[in-house]
Amino acid sequence: MKHPHHSIQFFFFLALLVSVLVQGLTGWIPMKPLGGFTEQLKPVEPSWETYHDGSYQDYLTKYAKLHTGFREFFIRNYNQVSYTCFNKITNNTIEKGLNNELYNTLYLKHITGEALAEQHLTVELAKAQAQKDVEATLAFIDTLRNHGTDFLVVFAPSKTEVYPEYMPRKYRRYLPCFSMEQYYIELYKEKGIPHIDFLNYFIDLKDKFPYPLYAKTGTHWSEATIPMVADSLFRKIEALTGHKMPSIEVIDPNISTDYSYIDDELEESLNLLFPFPKPPMPNPVFTLRDTADADRINLLVVSDSYFNQLRRSCFVDAFRQWDLWFYNMDIYSSRKFYNGKHLNMVFDAGEVIEDADLVLVMFTSAYLPDYMFGFIPYALEQLREGHLNDEAAINQIISNMKNNPQWFKAIEEQAVQRGITLEENLRQNAEYVLQHNKKAKLEQQQ
Repeated sequence: MKHPHHSIQFFFFLALLVSVLVQGLTGWIPMKPLGGFTEQLKPVEPSWETYHDGSYQDYLTKYAKLHTGFREFFIRNYNQVSYTCFNKITNNTIEKGLNNELYNTLYLKHITGEALAEQHLTVELAKAQAQKDVEATLAFIDTLRNHGTDFLVVFAPSKTEVYPEYMPRKYRRYLPCFSMEQYYIELYKEKGIPHIDFLNYFIDLKDKFPYPLYAKTGTHWSEATIPMVADSLFRKIEALTGHKMPSIEVIDPNISTDYSYIDDELEESLNLLFPFPKPPMPNPVFTLRDTADADRINLLVVSDSYFNQLRRSCFVDAFRQWDLWFYNMDIYSSRKFYNGKHLNMVFDAGEVIEDADLVLVMFTSAYLPDYMFGFIPYALEQLREGHLNDEAAINQIISNMKNNPQWFKAIEEQAVQRGITLEENLRQNAEYVLQHNKKAKLEQQQ
């Protein structure tokens, strides 16, 4: 005799499987997207080649995994059980320290010297490299001055450097006595290189500032610090360039436990079901003051992610035009012609540098080994080329195409389809890019 509960169980699991399938196909129940890095899946077309080399099967497997119904809930549930029951964080780029302080492992590895060891550098070799970098910076400053451009470096401290006392115990045991960033700062002071030392300023300020300089659940400066950082930058730029800059006025401190993405970015990447308890923090609303007498200069910024909060604020409104070369790769700009482009797709980068009244470079200690993201040699090369004639511009665009694997592959495939040589197709594409860019710049100026 068949028990009725067997049928109930069968139909329950069948309904569960069907609901997962329907959710995956339709997304009929809205789900909160997962935080942190999400894999971007490039479609693979079915063909004999993709089937034979297995790439199409791999694509289908990954697609099914990424489009499983209620995937977000299942992942958050697993992460929550791991955290609550076993005190385990499943995201290997995040560690929890004392008082539930979250840290990015990139900066933990740097401050303990582990990153230095991975780069096969001793303290002596690191110091020698720093001295070479500083000498190159001095020569670069002279070059910029010949073009009428000032130069400013901002040392942006990481959370590990300002709050090492909350780091996980296993890291605090290995804090070295040598700090690469402090060594660079000493050399900058000695050589008179214009800079802002936010590292030691933040360390001195952390017990005096009414709110944490970094939120417990974030890795960048807290939103509460941004008006102070912006105003400090204005005052330094004013002293360095002689140009009058505006001031910052906080309109509303906007204190809340509803954190901005920046103040909550590490917790978001944990993808838990239940949020951490949070103390109230400001997410201040501020504006520019004393703008009538201020000078509007052109600004070029080369920075890591620590400039993004300033880019999204009214700070950039103080400048006539501004460009951010993000990691010296991607461009964000007040000018539509440049905004959203990759730097290797721009043929007149030298003109952008020449147009700038101030070049501002900002980076954290983790990126010191990749000093200024290779900006100095790149900028010197662009300035040497000067204002390119059409033929030189075409040759540079072709060089950029060859250095961009994805772009170059597309041009190779296009050459086969059109029945012409690769070199012919490279030149035709470069000529098109040049004319398109000229037209876009002309339209913007009108």
